[in-house]
Amino acid sequence: MFNRFAQYENEFRDWRRDGMPGLKEDSYKYIEFLSSPDDDQEAREGTLWPHQWESFLRVVYAYEILGKTEIGADGVLLNVVTGGGKTAIIAAIIAWLRVAHNVQKFVMLCPNLIVRDRLEEDFERGKVFKDRDLLPDWAHSGPDDFILTTLGSSKEGGWPSLLSASVVLGNIHQFYQSNKSGKSNLSALMNGPEFALFNDEAHNSPAPEYDATLQRMREKIVLRIDTTATPDRADGQSPDSDMIYEYSVTDALADGIIKTPVVYQPDIRTVQLTYTDARTGEQRKVEEIDWDEVDRLGLNATQWVTDDEPMRQQMAIALRRLEEQERRAKGRYQPILFVVAVCKLDAEKAAQTLNKYFKVKTLLLTEDSDEQDRQKARELGKEKKAGKPYKAVVSVLMLREGWDVPEVGVILLLRKFGSRVYGQQVIGRGLRRVRVAGVEATEPQICAIVDHPKLEHQWLWDIFNARRRENVLIDDLFDETEDLPAPPPKQELVKPELVIDVPPVDPSFRDDGEFDLGEFAPPPEPLKNWREALDAIEYDPTAVEITKVNLSGVVGQELGGQGWRTIYSAPDQNSPPGPIAQVSDQALHEAIKERLLEMAETLAVEAGCSSLFKGSVYSALLHHVRAKFLADPNGGFAYAERRELDYVWKMLPQVQAKVGAVPGLIAGVIEDGD
Repeated sequence: MFNRFAQYENEFRDWRRDGMPGLKEDSYKYIEFLSSPDDDQEAREGTLWPHQWESFLRVVYAYEILGKTEIGADGVLLNVVTGGGKTAIIAAIIAWLRVAHNVQKFVMLCPNLIVRDRLEEDFERGKVFKDRDLLPDWAHSGPDDFILTTLGSSKEGGWPSLLSASVVLGNIHQFYQSNKSGKSNLSALMNGPEFALFNDEAHNSPAPEYDATLQRMREKIVLRIDTTATPDRADGQSPDSDMIYEYSVTDALADGIIKTPVVYQPDIRTVQLTYTDARTGEQRKVEEIDWDEVDRLGLNATQWVTDDEPMRQQMAIALRRLEEQERRAKGRYQPILFVVAVCKLDAEKAAQTLNKYFKVKTLLLTEDSDEQDRQKARELGKEKKAGKPYKAVVSVLMLREGWDVPEVGVILLLRKFGSRVYGQQVIGRGLRRVRVAGVEATEPQICAIVDHPKLEHQWLWDIFNARRRENVLIDDLFDETEDLPAPPPKQELVKPELVIDVPPVDPSFRDDGEFDLGEFAPPPEPLKNWREALDAIEYDPTAVEITKVNLSGVVGQELGGQGWRTIYSAPDQNSPPGPIAQVSDQALHEAIKERLLEMAETLAVEAGCSSLFKGSVYSALLHHVRAKFLADPNGGFAYAERRELDYVWKMLPQVQAKVGAVPGLIAGVIEDGD
């Protein structure tokens, strides 16, 4: 996302040096209150961190000096890394608007309950204003004057609370016009005074009704501030606000604001594969192959972290890292292992394996979890006082943005990320530094991430600027908290006058020119007889399972800075034969349907069609799979025996590969399907 403020950096720097001319008197007085008595270019100790101070001053400059006609007509955006303290920035802006501009109302929008609960805790009874000393005595506004109402909670009181509260916290959906309560909430807001709007996790905003609601609010908005750590969404859209400040992972590493991420991957020597008849469970053969030959077999990437043996091995690596983190914690807090699964089936299996085999107290959180378990997830870092705290939590992308448990010290990836946004959000859960009694602000901290080379996440580690130390022997040991290299230098804009402002696209422009597409092959024609082609597909009932992985060691590499690469000894793993975890028939049934739906969307897109057609493809796949693998296709999965469900689950990778390989089949389903 383009930084719209870059072209003003020279003028902004001169403005600060010259004493901030042009500011309102109360704004100048408030900034003076926040400034360090020793250096008026820095914030007073205990108030704002340096990057928070930079964010705050740019908001003031954009609002009072440049004005909305120059920048921020639809709001300004602050792109601040996870763990960078966006809440403190929001609080400082609120205090300034109240003190200098007499703004009496502030609306904070958030995407989910986790973010809402975090903000509620920070703003309840003005806690953040007290903690950061953001309100001067002469302001005639104290922390208790910022009365909070949280929509959808026991603290909400309908129209009266919306009208009387200083800070309104809620989800954007609670202002949508498509529901009765949303209409009522928005009506109450629009019948009150003007307000400042804070759109937290703003990357969630591009959606038709979201945009319509923000536009409806616009006439009452004094200033809109968007905050996010990942402004670019998975769908390629960005918020409509103007980015005026960016504080990246590299910047935060240089300043010691976040933990240093360290990635660990197994260094694999040989792999044992077992070939089994998926219908009968009869073992056909076992072979051991070198790691270099694995690719020829075309194994699914997730098998390397979800088959029983490799999953236990990855967990052993992660738990070794957890032991190291516990030694570094020295009893001051309980480090947490965060396991990220791709579906509920894998999540249940992972949680059972940790609980029953490794004897690690583990919390499972999926969309089916009740409020009690969700609350436990939010309070994981506080569980140490309970005597027997959770040491691990397993989630299916439930815990992303807003879930801030600084005690997360190890992340185990049991899924492949295809999205830059989701990948960064998940890793961000482990970047927040632990700040508890006895932990010095300068104490080195790391977040250990256990990955697998077959998941092909190098693109994600490149975002964090991975570096390696080569030629380290297996027996060489390093203590990351003592041996971390110097942090990377911060990237600063040296010559802002050279920044080019990209002009907007002229909507009236039409280009009727012709382009040479070279040897571009047109897509195949949709199959009219797609049903016959689908029925004609034959499947090999042989399922391949990874039953043993021999490691040379575990490779650890620091992300950011000069970095290093260390090879550790492989963990001892003498696993008993056979599965340790046994998920329920219902869980397997649901996992099959979820996987078919994902498969339908993927096949539709690969066929050059919109993902909106996944419903038609899903219906065709569902009937196809029932007919091919179930004894009673009409009974469906709900009435199938367990061995049949296991058979279907093992055949799904073949289904996707073979169905997708028939030219025009998916296009035919979409054009002529039921």
